[in-house]
Amino acid sequence: MYGNTAAMIARFGDTEIIRLSQIEDRETEEVNSARVEFALNDASAMIDSYLRGRYLVPVQQPPADLVRAACIIARYDLAKSGRSGPTETMAEEFKGVIKWLQDVQKGIAQLDAPKAGLAGESSGSRFSDREPIFTPDNLRWS
Repeated sequence: MYGNTAAMIARFGDTEIIRLSQIEDRETEEVNSARVEFALNDASAMIDSYLRGRYLVPVQQPPADLVRAACIIARYDLAKSGRSGPTETMAEEFKGVIKWLQDVQKGIAQLDAPKAGLAGESSGSRFSDREPIFTPDNLRWS
């Protein structure tokens, strides 16, 4: 997962995360961590769908830009399920993150993360000390 509840609170503030995570209970003053973590899991899965094929996913040590992207996507999703919906700022930030993810997918933007090996890509010469299974002698018709 490319973020956590603490990262959401640090980025957007305690009050906003409480409001977004507690849609049924307007009186509580505690973050519904389970709801926030669920949104972050969904955001991470979405991010992986853009990164897959270019980077090894899930990224084990996500750079700050991935954490930021996950938090923005999760915040937008939490707001969509709320009573008032996402603000214009939330929608613009979400669109910006999706555009950035598309750029990463196309190779226009780069991540500081391990790249996935491409099919047919070689890291150098490979040798085998085993005897070959097929030889000219055993491939002859009897």
